[in-house]
Amino acid sequence: MKQNLLRRAALAVAISTVSSGSMAAGFYLQESGTTGLGRAYAAENTIGDNASILGRNPAGSALFDSISLSGGFIYVNPEIDAAGTTTYFFPDGTGGLGSASIFDTADDYATDAFVPNGYVAVPLDPCWSLGLAMYTTYGLETDFDPTWPVTNIADQTELLTVNIAPSVAYDFNDQFSIGVSVNFVYADAKLNTMVPRDFLLNPDLSGSKILDYDDADDWDVSWAIGALWRINDQTRFGISYHAEIDPKLEGDVSSDFLPTVALPPALQPAFPPFDNARGDVTLDLPDTLELGFYHRFDEQWGIAAGVMWTDWDDFERLEAFIPSARLGVEDEPFNPLLVKEENFESGFRYSIAGEYYPCEEVTWRIGYAYDEGAARDGLNQNGITEVEETIGVGLPVTWRTLSIPDTDRQWITFGGTYKFDKHLSIDGGFAYLWGDDETVQEFGRLPVPTYFDGETTNIEAWLIGASVNYTF
Repeated sequence: MKQNLLRRAALAVAISTVSSGSMAAGFYLQESGTTGLGRAYAAENTIGDNASILGRNPAGSALFDSISLSGGFIYVNPEIDAAGTTTYFFPDGTGGLGSASIFDTADDYATDAFVPNGYVAVPLDPCWSLGLAMYTTYGLETDFDPTWPVTNIADQTELLTVNIAPSVAYDFNDQFSIGVSVNFVYADAKLNTMVPRDFLLNPDLSGSKILDYDDADDWDVSWAIGALWRINDQTRFGISYHAEIDPKLEGDVSSDFLPTVALPPALQPAFPPFDNARGDVTLDLPDTLELGFYHRFDEQWGIAAGVMWTDWDDFERLEAFIPSARLGVEDEPFNPLLVKEENFESGFRYSIAGEYYPCEEVTWRIGYAYDEGAARDGLNQNGITEVEETIGVGLPVTWRTLSIPDTDRQWITFGGTYKFDKHLSIDGGFAYLWGDDETVQEFGRLPVPTYFDGETTNIEAWLIGASVNYTF
């Protein structure tokens, strides 16, 4: 068995728990506003019913003749279930390996969340306008039961991002506008793995910390650009681009095992188990390109369509750095430590919606979207090699994991707006999302070599939102 492979792979489960409670491709959040929720976010960067367009297109402030405010929240209730057989491998006392297997289920391990948002558009003169958007673009939270036999591979994960985006837009002759924004992004994360409680092979290890990576946060700066073309009073087209962000999440690392298991015996006394050691993980979060089209046929009917491309190809792997564990040699197990290969792939989201205007005060919306997952199909050959070199048997390892049970998703949505007068309106929206069940096969090393062979048995979510809009 190669020593370098052991050192790196022994820690591979420790920080590899990014997951998909957000119910969108990877862990991208579409939920920028309630108005768009009713349309499945079709042409959300184009229509501009209210100031929430600024979450998708910085040129949107050019649509308003007076100051416009919008704010609200979306409640996301995901349900992700999994089931499968967990096999532990251990020395059998004769120079070979024994094994013990257990079948178990994990029910509803993605956590509910409120996703807030707030926007303001301020026209300065007939040409120039300003905007401010506050919303979330990435987020997730999963939490497995401590008796789940695979908590050494997938236990608890939290990721929250907050995007604060001031913008400026310029309007050309009430037909074409362009806008840019600076995006200040705050990211906060928590990643935990532990030995399962009631660990059947060694009860004394039950509940021991493999990794406790806490209080990890960072600010990053990015940008966005967008344009709107108002072809006529009934038809408009929008395009917007949001650049990638790569926050370096610095936090405290604690462990009952690391770095001891990753180092040769001669170095172990110099590096006792971590206790609030500083560490960082950089997230390569993708850029997006969105196209939108809207047409109003008459006084009662309109249609919207949108396409969004998300560049997940840069999210290839997670790497951790722990500066206090520098050894001053070329081959260091922690700097960088290959935590996990993700090998995400870029994909598209397609959406279409209809709007019905029965009277001046009321708008009804219905929408559908198809969201391509970011997790790659097929088998992780490097993972298969790791299994073979560890236990002498090559077992299949999928790119899809318990931590990221990603799959293609479909949306059906419904919503509406009621206008009290020319100043005040309220929005409501509802959505149901579902995805196909997928095979999940994973391998981890701590506290003993562990293999999970199972599948997601349910992937769905319910979303409900409300917002208030006011125009001065």
